[in-house]
Parts: sequence; C-alpha cells; structure tokens
Amino acid sequence: MRDFTERSIEEEKLDRILETGRRAQSAANRQPWHFIVLRKGEREGLDELLHGDGFRRASVLIVTCADPEEAWIRNYDGKNYADVDAAIALTEMIAAATAEDLGTCWVASVDPVKAKQILGISDRMELVGILVLGYPFEPLRYEEKDRKEMSQVVHWGRW
Repeated sequence: MRDFTERSIEEEKLDRILETGRRAQSAANRQPWHFIVLRKGEREGLDELLHGDGFRRASVLIVTCADPEEAWIRNYDGKNYADVDAAIALTEMIAAATAEDLGTCWVASVDPVKAKQILGISDRMELVGILVLGYPFEPLRYEEKDRKEMSQVVHWGRW
C-alpha cells in the first residue's frame, strides 16, 4: 500500500503491533532489533526521504534497525543474523497490522545514512527498513500478485 488516509492509529492497535515485533523469533533469541516509532509531527526531515505523498500521510512510521553486535553469528561461515532477525520482526509486524485492518508498506528505498543522521541512530546500527502504517482509503483487498510458479521455488528432495 502506498497511499493512506490521515486517520490516526489507535494506541492499543499500535501496542499490539509493536508487541508482535518484540516477541518475534530470532536466531539464538538474541533479539538484535530496535524500533523507532514516529507519528506525524515527529518525522521532520525523514518524510522528505520517502518517495510519495501517500507515505507522508501515513499515521506511523516504524524505523527498524538491527545491531550486528547483539546478533547471533553462524560459526560455519561468520554470517551475522542481525538483518535477518530484524526482517523477521518487521514481517511479523506487517501481519499484525493487517490483522488490525491497517495498510502497510515496507520501505527500503531510503538513504540509510541520511535517515540515521536525522534520527540520531548510531553508526553501528543497520537500518533494515521503514514500516509505513496507516488506514487505507478503502477496505483492504487481497489480490494475488504475480508470483513465480510453485515449481520454480519449491524443490523436493535435492536441488
């Protein structure tokens, strides 16, 4: 969803969404995520980084960051799971918001250096995405997007 009404999100709905993110699964239960919640009037400078007026109308932005120093690291190859864990939490918050009849959009197309400067986020943090939340103009419709065929993504036995 890329366009929202100006209606504010109720506190109890936002609390349930954030609680879902807080309780999300993470590798070795490290929970390396941090969520910066911004309502209208708290987003000076950040709105200009978002593409489109529809995002600017949204009631809430949740800037999702990952701290690589807090994350689990896979021994075999040194893969740091900070971004994966934050993405899991962000995705679960999208599902929670949808259950609350809210529209969402995961925005990754933003200058992370500028966004971190505007919000005072530490250099060690990775900005994973911005979750835009708000009420849609019309009730949510679940239309199937163009997706790859099952045979292109599911491999039985060996690949």
